Amino acid sequence: MKYIISENKINKIVSSWMNQNFSEDQLKLATYRQNPNIVLFKKNGKVVMEMDMEDKHFGFDYDEIWSFFESVFGMEYEQIQEVLSQWLVDDFKVDGYTPHFLHST
Repeated sequence: MKYIISENKINKIVSSWMNQNFSEDQLKLATYRQNPNIVLFKKNGKVVMEMDMEDKHFGFDYDEIWSFFESVFGMEYEQIQEVLSQWLVDDFKVDGYTPHFLHST
């Protein structure tokens, strides 16, 4: 059986899941010495998000975050970008960034 979920409902689910698993109080910030325009967000010692302030890109770890939306909701790349972009604005208070996935290292 396939369920149809409204965009508003998906945004609420994304917001709830992201805030529960990747809230600011769970993350440590770091920067690259070579490029201070890149801010790393680490959880348990692993980079889970990366913000490039110069290019306005916001990377999300594929294994920890991006794949969740692919596997649970069957979302395509553009859909994931849309919901994560909305989360960045509404909950993370970052506007104007393009979400993309980061491969785990």
